[in-house]
Amino acid sequence: MSKAVVILGAGASSDFGVPTLQGIFKDKWVRQYLKRDSFLAQKLDEIFWAPRGHTLESSDQSVTIEEMLTILRDWENEPHCRKCPEIDLFAEFRKRLYVLIMRAVFEGKSTKAAHLNPLIQVCNEKFEHVTWASFNWDCVFDASFWYWQSWSGPGSRVNPSLAISIDNWYCGRPKHLFLKLHGGINWWMINGRLTYVRFAASGDLARKWNEYSKASNSSDQPVILEPSAYKYCGDFYKLLAPQWSKFFERLCEADSIIIIGYSMPEGDAQARSKMMTAFNINRKCRWLLIDPSESTCSRFIRLFGQQSLTVLRKGLAGFNHDIRANLQHGFPEIDFL
Repeated sequence: MSKAVVILGAGASSDFGVPTLQGIFKDKWVRQYLKRDSFLAQKLDEIFWAPRGHTLESSDQSVTIEEMLTILRDWENEPHCRKCPEIDLFAEFRKRLYVLIMRAVFEGKSTKAAHLNPLIQVCNEKFEHVTWASFNWDCVFDASFWYWQSWSGPGSRVNPSLAISIDNWYCGRPKHLFLKLHGGINWWMINGRLTYVRFAASGDLARKWNEYSKASNSSDQPVILEPSAYKYCGDFYKLLAPQWSKFFERLCEADSIIIIGYSMPEGDAQARSKMMTAFNINRKCRWLLIDPSESTCSRFIRLFGQQSLTVLRKGLAGFNHDIRANLQHGFPEIDFL
């Protein structure tokens, strides 16, 4: 049996109602949060939207959250600038943007539609081992993998394996390796240890974020790579770095690579480097891109060509409609039918 890597970008979660960072301020849960957090709403308008002739309503046509956080870091690195805000303001603003992103990717979202489950099932059947590499902060894959398994009592459901050690994570399926490359809203540093915080009905995750949002100087921190040009500069990247080594290793030995809803943006230099280098090294591998965006499809065709790459211009839900035929089209040497 062959080996697969599945790369999950924002498009892999959009069918679950998770917004992209470009349109995050249109999410109803984000808008509710901004009504409660007048400080953040005011600063977003004062620093980013108003100077560019935009408002909340046209925010999707202005700078993205990645660009906002990059601007804040750049500005912070110019301490002698006459209009540079206090350092504490930068830290507080960043923290509140993190909380806003958490609201967008978690509150009111459900995996009941199970859009990832058909792919998990087919990959489990057809590949010797599968590496699930997610660039998303959300809990969509975690939940999908958990509920894809049948329930026959306590201990019958387990998580995939990980490349790093994390407390409170039930590893049980070595065939499936999960790489949360940018961290996630449910990965936390608690008492100096990387810890998985559950997002079930117990409310542990929501409670943890609520405590974090209210604490002026919390020792417990969400382990997420800042979505900006500085994402690989902090201590959390060092913590997550073994995942990146494993990501490159698995790309180089894969027979099949499936990319769902990931645009490989210019600002994500590490991901771009690993994928482009692995493409040149691993000549036997075939690649399949699933994405409805014309610009994303064109970018991959330009960078990878079409000898080893198959492009399906559709979303995950559309791909699932005839998943086995679509996979057969992308990887004709494997019998999916």
